Amino acid sequence: MKFRMPLQMQAYESMKTMINEGRFEAGQIYSEKTVSAELYIPRSPLRDAVQLLVQEGYLDVIPSKGFRIHEMTMRDLEETCQIRSALEGYCVVQMTKEHDMPQTTEALGRLRECLDAQREVIKSDRSIEQFAKYDQEFHETIVSYLKNEAFTEIFDSFHYRMRTQTLASLAWEGRMEATLREHLAIVDAIESGNVEMSYEAALSHLVQAKRIIALDK
Repeated sequence: MKFRMPLQMQAYESMKTMINEGRFEAGQIYSEKTVSAELYIPRSPLRDAVQLLVQEGYLDVIPSKGFRIHEMTMRDLEETCQIRSALEGYCVVQMTKEHDMPQTTEALGRLRECLDAQREVIKSDRSIEQFAKYDQEFHETIVSYLKNEAFTEIFDSFHYRMRTQTLASLAWEGRMEATLREHLAIVDAIESGNVEMSYEAALSHLVQAKRIIALDK
């Protein structure tokens, strides 16, 4: 028998997919009734999904009207950078300390695959969406290195903010090339076993992206 997820989780996953695919227009207010009818899901589990997506920064609730896509603020930018710096900075340090271990070699191999993919995007159609996809894979590989479920859960909860901010920064001329250089500096520093250098490279990369996005605010 085919496994059926609880309706709340089904609604949550469906709505998150719609958000990430850009099917909700920024600034427009959507009613729970309309979306529940579109997804063939009762309003009660849909409402639960909306509340969770609000907590994760995807949506804002408009009392008596519905919900809309959350628009990024300077506070979102600061909080996201701080969380990422804490998580990724720690993970990069641990990777560097274990730079000659088999699991680190494997992770570094995946990171270099991301770099190769980003180079190909730059050489071909310069798709921001594709470049951002490999950027996400790069950072997910770093955070998942320790196999710490709490780290992964926190990181995943910031997915929408990170993706939105990444797309905004990559729209700046030359940012793809700069991102690739910054990623390469992180990987090279980890491989060298230089903890201070790898930590600084990781934080510098995140701060630089934050500065670029802040210019638009």
